[in-house]
Amino acid sequence: MPSKLSGLRTVAGRVRALTALAAVALTVLFTVLTVGAGDAREGLDAVGHREGPMVVATADMYLALSDMDAQVTGVLLAGGEEGWLCDPGAEGSDCERGSPRYVYDIRREDAQRAALEAARLTRGDPVRGQTVQSVLDGLHAYDQQVQAAMEAGRREGRPAVALGRDAVQKYRAANALMTGNLLPKAYNLTLDGTADVDAAYREKHAAVEAGWLRVVGAGLALMAALGALQIFLARRFRRLLSVPLAAALAGTLALTVSGASLLATEADHMRAVKTAGFDPVLQLTRARAIAQGLHTDRGRLLLDPADTDRYDQMYLEKSQKLLYIPGATRPETYIDELGSRLGTDERGPDVGGLFGSRNGAWVDWDAEGGRDELLKGYHTYQTTAWMIPTVAEDGAQRGLRAHMEPRWPYLPNVYFRHLDEDFDARISHHEFLKGRAVAGGDRALEPWTWLPAAATLAIAALIVAGVWPRLSEYR
Repeated sequence: MPSKLSGLRTVAGRVRALTALAAVALTVLFTVLTVGAGDAREGLDAVGHREGPMVVATADMYLALSDMDAQVTGVLLAGGEEGWLCDPGAEGSDCERGSPRYVYDIRREDAQRAALEAARLTRGDPVRGQTVQSVLDGLHAYDQQVQAAMEAGRREGRPAVALGRDAVQKYRAANALMTGNLLPKAYNLTLDGTADVDAAYREKHAAVEAGWLRVVGAGLALMAALGALQIFLARRFRRLLSVPLAAALAGTLALTVSGASLLATEADHMRAVKTAGFDPVLQLTRARAIAQGLHTDRGRLLLDPADTDRYDQMYLEKSQKLLYIPGATRPETYIDELGSRLGTDERGPDVGGLFGSRNGAWVDWDAEGGRDELLKGYHTYQTTAWMIPTVAEDGAQRGLRAHMEPRWPYLPNVYFRHLDEDFDARISHHEFLKGRAVAGGDRALEPWTWLPAAATLAIAALIVAGVWPRLSEYR
């Protein structure tokens, strides 16, 4: 040990020691920059490119399943079984398939594609993989039950809206499979995937923020080492400034500032992707699917009036998920309470649910504007949709028109379409914000695959250029 320390008593030994210290600090700076950029890249990939989009796909599957259910109910309401069962490709067939069947087939493909995306997300998790397979199997079973309900409805040749006994039983079976099996499983896949994305986001976002501190610390340490080396050389060799070391110091400052700025920017991009994109898209997609199911429930009670109480309860449960009002145990009570709470709070009704002010979505929705219009439209829809059974008492066809015909004085279909379009516009807006944040994060990270190494080599070369001439004087 004494022999090693004795080298520090010479000028050359001290120069070498300060140079080694700067080299260590430079290595540390390179390491923390590389690791920080890698954490930012992994976090952005997880939320914006890999797990995040796959989880959104499972939410789209939930929406597609709800839309499939709505198409089936609408066809049975309108008595369009012939257009549904039509097979234009059959030999000698001259029938024309109805547009709801085409929509149903498209949405089924969407649901199946989303399920396959979910299967990619569940690799290594046999429980979730089994759930995905169960959804795919359930889709096939649902197709068969819908086909049976359509055939039974066609055999009855019914002119009225309500289904006959055989068709009702088959429709109930299809409805039970969709609402009691497929939709809950799709939602559970979304919940599980969301938990994974949340965990990855928290881990990587925290790592990027910690990386910012490490970059600043390592940069300051390197600048201190270079400054000490510069001062020592100036004093011992009577030179005011070493140009290479001054350039190395300036380069270190630039690298530290740009690296810290990158990590701060990437943390902001990750936060924007998660909070302004991923979270609202999931929430709004779920709300849109629930609203679709809620609207479909008003048609079910026309098809199956004997089970009105159950459909009313399903309707109320979905309404409470959208905007929770404590104490509202009946749909009519819910509608009255909803009307009385509108406009009572500038932040929206002080209630829970996906629309409620206790939910974080209100922060973003407020910024977009139109919150009051959305709530008023939702209340108007609730009011008009609740009138359908009353109108239906005057005749089945009038009840059907009240549910489906936009020109009819009772307009639940019109208000639902407005609500659905509002959801679609908001989802598109947040998808745009997510895409913009991901693209911005990717652009910022592009040069950092090579920049840390190039800058480190350049700074190392400048340090050597500044020190080597002085050390050569002692040879």
